[in-house]
Amino acid sequence: MKKPAVSQAALDTARRNNLGHRLIALADDFSARVLAAYREQGYADVRPVHGGVLRNLGLEGTRLTVLAARAGVTHRAMAKLLENVESMGLVQRHRDPTDARATLISYTPRGIELLQDSSRIIEQIYRAYSRILGADALLALEVNLYEFLTALNIEIASSGQQALHSVQPERRRSNSKTYISHNIGRYLQLLGDDYHRRCAAVMEAAGYTDVRIDHLAVVSHLSVAGMTLSQLSDSAAISLQATGKQVSSVQRLGYVTVTVDAQDKRVRLVTFSPRGRAFIAALLAAFASIEQDYCRIVGRRKLKRLQQDLAYTAKALKLQVPLSHPAGL
Repeated sequence: MKKPAVSQAALDTARRNNLGHRLIALADDFSARVLAAYREQGYADVRPVHGGVLRNLGLEGTRLTVLAARAGVTHRAMAKLLENVESMGLVQRHRDPTDARATLISYTPRGIELLQDSSRIIEQIYRAYSRILGADALLALEVNLYEFLTALNIEIASSGQQALHSVQPERRRSNSKTYISHNIGRYLQLLGDDYHRRCAAVMEAAGYTDVRIDHLAVVSHLSVAGMTLSQLSDSAAISLQATGKQVSSVQRLGYVTVTVDAQDKRVRLVTFSPRGRAFIAALLAAFASIEQDYCRIVGRRKLKRLQQDLAYTAKALKLQVPLSHPAGL
């Protein structure tokens, strides 16, 4: 049998220390805390996907094309998402007073209430983080995330619940112009999205265009030597049935093989195929390439400092990296 091109030790290290994985894990933790509070306060219908609208919509109203650009999705995808959020009574459409041909999307009174409740919820999460991490460490993380985004020329729009505070200059720091609170979740999401787009572009250039985010339960947790279906389910922290569906999907793409265990016919062993091993090698190369790009743009010292902040935060919050249940599952 041909020896895998990537060792398990190298794969574990890359997965554990990857900037994108840490960003996703922290952004997911923040989002999970927000959604848990939403359920308690009567917004159980709000899901993570709705953030594409709610995070990017300004108080004065925003055009659909601008919403799509801020969320990094197509016009069609945003239109479909907008219909769903509109049916929840959180947003509405009306004619743009500056252009009769254009339509603006704005918050309804219920949507404004959600923003106001979100501000209080995020303050509570910020205080909880501060107790766990320490106020100085939390402040350093926020400032470093902001400076990283600024160096990358990533727009931090005054939209969503942050827009409620844009007229409160006393809440801004004189040096970085960031808010004392409120923005860590937004910063994590923006930088995580940037990392994901860069990774997708590198992998597309390498000829890998068919792996979706819902396949991460397999490709982010499968060991080099292979795992049983139940072991993979435990590692990814999703149900055996969901794991089986994802394995079948990735198998159809040719990245894994599934065989019957010779010792127990009821057991299925999942292993990377030659194409799968090549994919993992290309993915690790993409990780290194992205970090090199970030070093070139923001500087090695700033990248190292952010990596250290994210590692400390993930450890203090006792988060699994890579995320045990990738977003979208």
